[in-house]
Amino acid sequence: MMLCASVLTPASSLADEASGTWTGQLELRGNYYWEQSTRVISPSLDFGMVSPGGVSVHGDYLVDSITSASQAAGVLEDIRFTEIRHAGTIGVGYEFDLGEMQLRLDGSAHVSREPDYLSLGGGIAAALSLNQRATVIRASAYYLHDQIRQRFRVGGGIRPDPEGGMSSDIFAENFNGVALSLGWEQVLTPSLYFQLTYQYGYLNGFLSNAYRRVAVADVLRPENHPGLRHRHTLTGHIAYHLRASRTSFHLLARAYADNWDIRALTPEIRVSQEIGTWLNVRLRWRHYTQTRAFFYSDAYETDLAEDANVTADPKMSQFHSNLIGIRTMVEFEFLEDTVLSLFERASLDLQFEYIFNTNRFGNGVIAQAGLVVPF
Repeated sequence: MMLCASVLTPASSLADEASGTWTGQLELRGNYYWEQSTRVISPSLDFGMVSPGGVSVHGDYLVDSITSASQAAGVLEDIRFTEIRHAGTIGVGYEFDLGEMQLRLDGSAHVSREPDYLSLGGGIAAALSLNQRATVIRASAYYLHDQIRQRFRVGGGIRPDPEGGMSSDIFAENFNGVALSLGWEQVLTPSLYFQLTYQYGYLNGFLSNAYRRVAVADVLRPENHPGLRHRHTLTGHIAYHLRASRTSFHLLARAYADNWDIRALTPEIRVSQEIGTWLNVRLRWRHYTQTRAFFYSDAYETDLAEDANVTADPKMSQFHSNLIGIRTMVEFEFLEDTVLSLFERASLDLQFEYIFNTNRFGNGVIAQAGLVVPF
């Protein structure tokens, strides 16, 4: 489970204080991911509302149908196995007017549930706006507690022995995590924007996969990751809008390092083009490269101590990938003064991305469709 800080944003439209009405938006989205060992289908629902008094409420709910090669089926060989995950977030926020400054505070709570996994989290975020909102300083803190179990078709919840078969010990592990972030956003000119964010992540507890096995001296044993992980991430973003052609250019970069000796770099380029008054097309390219964890190996030829750190997880290996994608967004302004004018402020976006990957996961496909309806 990936740990990340959650920052809520208010709905795109502001509430009407005079009439006392709430405003906001509803977002319906379908997500699809495929690579040779995993397929994920994930519909989701997001909403954001702002009260006449300026209080914002945000929530989301999604269902993941995850089909992958997994020993959770109760056999030693990987076979296809499908699990369902339910996840939801709820949050509330408010902006305080401090004269020449504005301070926004948000709080959120999150829960994610699978048959063998429960994740609980919560966090706070603050944003201080200065210089007529040209400068924004952001900070956030997020706490996560995960409970990991095992689910087998041949007697759910029992621990697999390294030599095969099952023991009578119930598998019950946990881990806790904290993510702290600090960011700076700056509008340099009416057409130029800059953002820089640092995040520190602390993970402590069971950080392995409860089902993954690794060959050690020709014997399969459960993988064993270190129980402590310090993660450092630095992200930068520069955006420039060319008014003459209505083209936006985005340069992004991400640098990552942790105490498992993984070092990663992720440069990215995005180009968005407005076509007419209701169509936007975005092209995207992203490169990712990382070093391997100090304890990774496809297979360990010599015997190791039972408590040795071992893994054959492809995500821990040295690899690189390239992602290319296209996204189109249609705004329904052309429905104004028609029988469907109720949707004139809505938008529909379609996205397709392909990943060229050098690790054992192989290449992958990401597809997404979303409908946003303001109210």
